[in-house]
Amino acid sequence: MSIVEAVVLGIVQGATEFLPVSSSGHLALVSRLLHISQLPLAFVVVVHFGTLIGVFAYYWQDFAQMLKSLVVWKTEDQVEGEKLTKARRLVGLLLVGTIPAAVLGYLFEDVVAGLFNSPVAVGLALIATGLVLVAVNWLAGHKHQSGTTVGDVVIIGLGQAVALVPGLSRSGCTIAAGLARGLQRDWAPKFAFLLSVPVILGGTVLEATRLAAQPPQSAMLAAYLVGGIVAAISGYVAINVVVRAVRGGNLIYFAGYCVLLGGLTVLVTLAAAL
Repeated sequence: MSIVEAVVLGIVQGATEFLPVSSSGHLALVSRLLHISQLPLAFVVVVHFGTLIGVFAYYWQDFAQMLKSLVVWKTEDQVEGEKLTKARRLVGLLLVGTIPAAVLGYLFEDVVAGLFNSPVAVGLALIATGLVLVAVNWLAGHKHQSGTTVGDVVIIGLGQAVALVPGLSRSGCTIAAGLARGLQRDWAPKFAFLLSVPVILGGTVLEATRLAAQPPQSAMLAAYLVGGIVAAISGYVAINVVVRAVRGGNLIYFAGYCVLLGGLTVLVTLAAAL
């Protein structure tokens, strides 16, 4: 893998991990365009770690407060105590929301992996992502963090689990589920991005454990590092773009892109098979 290819794939991973257009679908399609039959496992680990850095950087205050809430359980300051309780509850909600993706990911790992090799399946899933975004684009609920229930979180978690299918956007499905459950336009994307961290982190750790059987080539380390840095930067920028888009009711543009790309993918693949 060259530095240029690493930069391209890093941008694709970081941006599409958070833009509601499906990172898995784009990685599958771009890899084919670059004639890379299978991405090196070490590169996948590094760029996923890069996206984690991006979301940690964007929401660092929230993560710092959540970490503090798990360490400091009592305080005489009433205001600070309320903040810690609120942060601790958020940790619990994120854990609950992570369960569906963890369970379904474990049960259907081989099925999901197989779909990566089907451009038609990826294209149809991209079209589905676009239709979902159209359906929720103008929704504007009233629930903020304190009003978010366990039931809301389970539904959002199921949205994240379904998005394990290549072409279905994780951020798109979780944001859509949040808006459908009445979350505010500022809170829906924020919770969706916070919820992505346990799944991305878990997947990254799982992939990293497999590196023992596929150790990275030292000659590729520079390219991998560049890809990870680019993924972190593009991910940070993408989060900001999505937050603004949801707030302004502009998901329709991402919907159009997904439907167009998905349709072209299906048509080109079927035409090539004739």
